[in-house]
Amino acid sequence: MPPPRNPERMVMIALAAIGLAGLSYLAWSAVGWFGVGLLGLLVSFLSVRIELEGNRPVGHQMTPDLYAGQYRSEAGQGHAERTGRVSERLSLANTARLAGLVGGVLALVGFGLFFLL
Repeated sequence: MPPPRNPERMVMIALAAIGLAGLSYLAWSAVGWFGVGLLGLLVSFLSVRIELEGNRPVGHQMTPDLYAGQYRSEAGQGHAERTGRVSERLSLANTARLAGLVGGVLALVGFGLFFLL
C-alpha cells in the first residue's frame, strides 16, 4: 500500500512543474522546439539514472567493496530500519518515474513539433 500523499509532496511537485515549465519556455525561446526536446531528454536521462542508482553509493565498476559494504550494512539493520529504507526507495522510484514520464512527454512534443514545423 502506498504511503498517503502529504501536502508537502504536492507543493514540491507543483514547484517542480512550474520550474520545468519555465525552463521549457527558456529552451523554446533560445533554440525553438529542438531545445524543448533536448530538455525532455535531459530530464528523462536524469530520472532513469536516479531510479537505477536507488539512492545508493555510486562508484566505478572496479570498486565492488563499495557495493558489498552497502549491502552488508543494510543486512545488519533491524526490520523497522529496512522497512523505512524500502519505503524511501519506493518514494524515490515513484518520483523518478513521474519525472521520466514528464521528460518523455517533453521530448515527444519538442521533437515532434520540431520535425513537423
